Amino acid sequence: MRSGGRNGFGRPAALPRWRGSRCAGAGCWRTSLWRRHKPSNILFLLADDLRFDGLGFLNPLVQTPNIDRLARQGVVFDNCFVTTSICCTSRASIQTGTYARRHGVWDFNTRLPAALQAITYPRLLREAGYRTGYFGKYGIDDGGPEGAHDPYDALREDFDEIASFDAYYAASDNDRAEHHTVRVAEAAEAFLRSQPGDKPFCLTLGFKAPHAKDNGDPVMGPYVAEPDMLPPYEATQFTPNATMTEAAFNALPPFLQKSEARRRWQQRFSNPGLWQDSVRKYFALVSGIDRALGRVMVELERQGLAEDTLVVFSSDNGYLLGDYGLEGKWFGFEASIRIPLIVAGAGVGRPGRVSAPVLNVDFAPSFLAVAGLPVHPAMQGRDISPLWRAKRVPGRWREDFLYEHYLPGLYKFGKGFESFLPSSEGVRDARYTYMRFPRQEGHNELLFDRLGDPDELNDISASCEPALLARLRHRTDELIAEMG
Repeated sequence: MRSGGRNGFGRPAALPRWRGSRCAGAGCWRTSLWRRHKPSNILFLLADDLRFDGLGFLNPLVQTPNIDRLARQGVVFDNCFVTTSICCTSRASIQTGTYARRHGVWDFNTRLPAALQAITYPRLLREAGYRTGYFGKYGIDDGGPEGAHDPYDALREDFDEIASFDAYYAASDNDRAEHHTVRVAEAAEAFLRSQPGDKPFCLTLGFKAPHAKDNGDPVMGPYVAEPDMLPPYEATQFTPNATMTEAAFNALPPFLQKSEARRRWQQRFSNPGLWQDSVRKYFALVSGIDRALGRVMVELERQGLAEDTLVVFSSDNGYLLGDYGLEGKWFGFEASIRIPLIVAGAGVGRPGRVSAPVLNVDFAPSFLAVAGLPVHPAMQGRDISPLWRAKRVPGRWREDFLYEHYLPGLYKFGKGFESFLPSSEGVRDARYTYMRFPRQEGHNELLFDRLGDPDELNDISASCEPALLARLRHRTDELIAEMG
């Protein structure tokens, strides 16, 4: 979203230190004597529902000094996308480097197949000698309905330490003393303090923020920000994008206008005051992640680990902050599928930007490459580490990719469930965004030419050359067959 009508890349002044809540002792990243003899550590920070433009270096009204510093010191990927825009499915793709139609995690109660659980990046790194940890929202079958089974029993071979928690405040936290983001930071600090000096680590931090609390919070409503993160945003006036208009909503097909995404928009964005309140709290949640990053970076420096650690910051999917009169994600619009990706620290070349398209399925193969391991043949993503090392595209790179989002729908919930969230599939290339909704009757396709319509507002599926539509339909079919 635009920042009060202003454009720019944020604050130019360098920050003297990482801005955690405990900054004593922070200094410059130090050179390690054993860096040449040991694979890099990996610190992976994964936000939840953070849209690609929701950081300070892209929007000066968003306060993320630590993330901005990471971007200045590292490599920013300007075109990073998810192959399915929903938390559980994207996180399964991130863990395994596979598309959803291979791993089959379409809902929140489905586990990874055993064969793919055996090749997750933490499992393979642990088998190679890494100490692995995961704290926060894991998001793939977190125990089944009503905690029907142990959510950890499939993960004990993946992680030396894991604590999966999803609520913004624990049920026992009557004083609301420790926000989810704070608990993630504290667990990360403890993990780093206990890190032995003779082995590398891979630590993944799964933030709940800035995901909305679907059934609301009695104090904050849907966006459960840390209270002390709110004051800096109280006087901020955000400006809606061109996509956040009644005209953009009216241009949608009826099955999207009547979907769950519209009902949630009515709850969270349906008038200017409500929109401002929701957006402010959303970005206050992002600022909380930023503070947590600062705390973890301080601890890395204290333990002498920072110079030997690759730091990766991203999100599990984008987010519609009222774009097209909708809330959430699910669909193939850019705001829903485009995510931030910043890589900094050990092994990263000169700071800069990479425009080559990369995907969430590329994360796992790239983490294996950092450890000197081969990409597992079951993985469908690519090793993108050459891009952050040299920022040059190695050989022929990706020209398009498949987007897919299916609910179990017809075989599990019945045909009527498709009116709740229509399933979709399609292809995005350098110019066109093509979406189709295969379970909808009648005209069920959307096509946008981003060359002249970067906001994806003008559907040309009924007016374009038939050969163009036929080509994109065929390419979607090809990619579905390839990724199956």
